[in-house]
Amino acid sequence: MVRMYKFACFILILSFLTSCSTLHKSSKYEFRDGIYQTKLVSKTKHEVYVFKIDDDSIIVCPVIEYPDSTAVLVKQKTIYTGLQKKIKDGYARHIFYKNAFDIDAITLPLLFRPARDGIPNQLVTNFNGALYLGYRTDAYILDYARTPFNSYKQNIKHYGVSSGLFLGASSTFIDNNSIRNIYIDRDYEGVTLIYGLGINMAIENINFGLALGWSDLLDKYGEYWIYQGKPFIGFTLGISLN
Repeated sequence: MVRMYKFACFILILSFLTSCSTLHKSSKYEFRDGIYQTKLVSKTKHEVYVFKIDDDSIIVCPVIEYPDSTAVLVKQKTIYTGLQKKIKDGYARHIFYKNAFDIDAITLPLLFRPARDGIPNQLVTNFNGALYLGYRTDAYILDYARTPFNSYKQNIKHYGVSSGLFLGASSTFIDNNSIRNIYIDRDYEGVTLIYGLGINMAIENINFGLALGWSDLLDKYGEYWIYQGKPFIGFTLGISLN
């Protein structure tokens, strides 16, 4: 019964990842209109609404939350533009933060398995894929560099960090060295369920990170597999799905 449940999880994950393979670039990587925080850690909310006018100009308005609604204080707006002769507020850098739940499709191109039952430490590169669910903070850093024409050029950098859980599937080579207390008459590629915890970083549109995971072989030899339910450490790469 447990084996059937694990196999059903694998099929659902594989179907979801396949359906998302043609997704466009996630909006998380782009600085768009919306509500942002100007302080990452604070007892009170420092929220602003950002209107992105063009590639070099934005309007920033304070946001006040009332019990019945949220108000954008347009009369107190500040304009940052590459055509300005002097940086507003005396700052040449502005950072805007956004928090959100994160859904990623990830792969673990490298898995480190500690030595076990006479098999030394291994770096595994088997095919795998997983669905990652976490909570994410994105930071958009706006720098204004002065040009020789007495104006300012806006440059936007994006960074993100998230932590969460992943669930997926992987292939693994099965032979008598990796099976104990029973003899198998042929070597084969087995299917494993992989799951665990991950921390992901994002630089522009590149997602990467580290994972602490476990894996279960999904066939009749699962209880004899030396790595059944044992931890591994993985390096992750991924794309955002939301």
